[in-house]
Amino acid sequence: MKPEASASRAPWALLIVGCLAALLWHARGTPLGEPFADDFLFLERVRLGGPYTWLDGGGSPLYWRPLGRQAYYQLLGGWMLSWPLVVALLHAALLGASAWLFHRALRRSGMDPAPAAVAASFPLLVESARMLIGWPSHFQDVGALFFASLALHEASRGRLATLLPAALASLLCKEVGTLTLFLLPWWPGPGPTRAWRWRATAALAGMVAAWAALYAWVIARAGVTFAHQYGPQAEAATASPLPARVLWALSRSLRSIFSLPEQPGRLDLPVALGLGALLLAAAAVYFTQREARERLAGSRARILWGVAWFVAAAAPLAEVHPSWSAQRVVYASAGAGIALTALLAPANAALLVPLVALRLATFALSPGATSLIPAAPPEAGHEFDYRHFARLQWITRHTRDVLREKLPHPAAGTVVGQYQVPLMSRHTLGGDASLRSWYRDRTLSWVTFEQYRLAPRAVAGFVAFQPGEPHEFVWLEGEAMAAMVAGSEQVRAARWPEALARFEQAETLQRDTTARLFLGAVLAKQAVCHSALGEPERAEALATRALAWWPENPDSRYTLAERRLAARRYAEAETLLVEQLLRYPGDSGARTLLERVRNEALGPARPR
Repeated sequence: MKPEASASRAPWALLIVGCLAALLWHARGTPLGEPFADDFLFLERVRLGGPYTWLDGGGSPLYWRPLGRQAYYQLLGGWMLSWPLVVALLHAALLGASAWLFHRALRRSGMDPAPAAVAASFPLLVESARMLIGWPSHFQDVGALFFASLALHEASRGRLATLLPAALASLLCKEVGTLTLFLLPWWPGPGPTRAWRWRATAALAGMVAAWAALYAWVIARAGVTFAHQYGPQAEAATASPLPARVLWALSRSLRSIFSLPEQPGRLDLPVALGLGALLLAAAAVYFTQREARERLAGSRARILWGVAWFVAAAAPLAEVHPSWSAQRVVYASAGAGIALTALLAPANAALLVPLVALRLATFALSPGATSLIPAAPPEAGHEFDYRHFARLQWITRHTRDVLREKLPHPAAGTVVGQYQVPLMSRHTLGGDASLRSWYRDRTLSWVTFEQYRLAPRAVAGFVAFQPGEPHEFVWLEGEAMAAMVAGSEQVRAARWPEALARFEQAETLQRDTTARLFLGAVLAKQAVCHSALGEPERAEALATRALAWWPENPDSRYTLAERRLAARRYAEAETLLVEQLLRYPGDSGARTLLERVRNEALGPARPR
C-alpha cells in the first residue's frame, strides 16, 4: 500500500481537522464574512454593471489579481451581502483542503503520518489565519495558498498538465507565491525523474514570464501599481535599504508564525525558551545516536525545501514595510512548518507534541474579538491585527443593520450622513461604494458631519456612533440634525431665543430616543441658551440631564461651572472646569472661566 493511501485513515490526520476547528472557534466574536473596506471597491464594480474586464485592479488601484477579485466577487458577491457566513465557511474549507493537500504531498515524499500532519497544520494555527476566514478580500491569500498546495500535490505525482493551471490560478489570486512556484518540481521524494523536474521548471518559467509580461501590460494600460509606491510604504522604500526591509519581513514573519505580535511582548521569552529546548533536545539526539543522524540525512531535502519556501514567500513582504499585517504570512508558514517538522521528527517524533502544544498555546493566547466597539482602535504599533479587523467588521455590520431598518428603500440620489465616526475607521465603508453596493444604486452617497456642517444639504438621516451605549449605532433624523446645526448658527450670532427654538425642535424631531449622544448634545445646547437668557435653574437641570446622557459633551460642565461660580461654590466650579479641560484642552472659554473662578476664590487683593 502506498503511504498516501492510508493517510486519511491515520489518527494523526485528525490533527488537521482539530486545528481547523480550533481556528473557527478562535475566530468567533465577529460577523465573519461581512464585507468591509476594499471589499466594497470590488463589489461596487460587479453589482453596478462593470466595467467587466479582467485587465485592471478590479476596482482597486493596487495589484492585478483577476481570479482573487473579478472572478471571485462576480461569483460570490451576492452571497457576501445575503449570507456572509457562507463565504467564511468556504474560506475555512479551502484552508482545510490546503492542509490536506500538503499532508498528502508530504506522505508521498516518505514522511511519516504524524510529522506530515504536524507540518500540514502550520497554516491553520497562525492566529492571523482568522482574518483569512473572516474577510472576503482575503480570498486572494486563501486562493493563492489553495491553488499552490494543489499544484504541489500534482507536482509530487509528476502531473505537469494539472500542475501548470493550478500554479497559474495561484498567481492570478495573488502574486505572493511567484518564487515558490519554482520549488514545486523539486519537491523531494520518489516519482518524477530529473528530466521531468527540469521540464516542469522550464514550463513554469515560461508561464511566469507570460504572466509577468501581461501584468506589466496591465500596469501600463490600467494604471495598476504596488503598495510600495504609496504613503508610508513609498517613504520607507526610499529611506530604508532593501536588505533591511527584507530582514524586517523575515523577522516579523517568524514571529507571526508563532502567533506573536509584531512588537516584543511577554510571550517572547517562553516561546524562545520552548523552541530552544526542542532544538537542543533534537541536537542531543543527533549527537548521540547514529540512526537519528541517518534519518536526519534522509530528511535534509525536506528541510531545505521548507526553508526555501518560507524565504521565497516571506521576503517579498518587504514591499509593505513599515505596515505589518500578519495574515500575509499564512502562505509562508507552510514552508516553515515543513522545515521545522522535518528537522525535529528524525530525532524523535515525541518532540512534535511540545511543538504543537507551544503553537496551540500562543494561538489560544492571542487576542480574541469582542462585539464592543471602542472609540479608538487598539494600540498595536504599525500592525493591523485581529482586534482591528473585528472592530472594523462590527462597525460595518452595525451600520448596515441601522440602514436596513431605517432606510430600506432609498430614493435615487439619496444622501446619508455619518455622525461621530469611530476614530481611524473612515475607510471601513469604502467611501460611497458601500452604500452603492448594498442598494445597487450608483446615485447614493455618504456625507460626513464635517462636510454637512460646512455645506448643509438635504440628508435622509445620519448613522451615529455612540461608544459605551447599549445601542452603539443609531439613526438620527435628517430634519433633527438640520435643526441642531441651524441652532448652532444662531448661537454664534448670539440669537438665544431663536437658537433655543431650533434646539427644542431638534429634540422633538428625533424619534429614536436611544440616540443618547445626540440628544445629550441637544439638551446641553438648550442649557447654554437658558443660561444666556437668565434662566439658571432650567439651565442647570438641562445641563445635568445632558451630562448623564453624554458625559463627553462639551457644553454641560461649562454651564454648571457658571452656576457654581454664581453660588460661590468655587471648588465645585474648579473641578468641573478642570474635567472639561482634560477632555478638551483647547477650550479657551473654559480656561478663561477657570482663571476667573480661581481669582474670585482668592478674594480681593489686600493692600500691604
